[in-house]
Amino acid sequence: PAKTTLLSPSQKKANHIQSEQKRRANIRRGYEALCETVPALREAIRLEEEAQMAEGVAGNGKKSKRGRRVKIDDGTGEKIDGRAGPKSENIVLGKTIEYIRELLNDRQDLLARLERARSSLAPDHPSCRPSDPQPLWEREWKGGSGKEVDAEEDEEEEDEE
Repeated sequence: PAKTTLLSPSQKKANHIQSEQKRRANIRRGYEALCETVPALREAIRLEEEAQMAEGVAGNGKKSKRGRRVKIDDGTGEKIDGRAGPKSENIVLGKTIEYIRELLNDRQDLLARLERARSSLAPDHPSCRPSDPQPLWEREWKGGSGKEVDAEEDEEEEDEE
């Protein structure tokens, strides 16, 4: 077997730093995606940005003195004075949980509405019989080949002939 070269301590450190930067960038992208997806976060961020713009321009149209603006730690979204901004980890996760709960409640309401609508139909109506025992969104993901298992077996048999 060929001799493998071990990494030097400086290479190990560089690899570790690069991996940590990638990890943090992925987390940051995830939080940004949540901020774009959750309506309450989008609105809070928009209001925060408008407030910052208003603070940045004094009543006479000139920029205010630099020291008066509230500084924000870009890593956490938290203001230097200790108040959390709309992008803080705690607020993003809390608002995301609220939004998911709202979506689940909306889903339950829609399912109840569907059942009420179905109950008003005749029992032999086609809408009362589900075409598939389990809706598509409730099925387990099997890798995304786009083909059913039976269809793949049929194709294999045809290829053998």
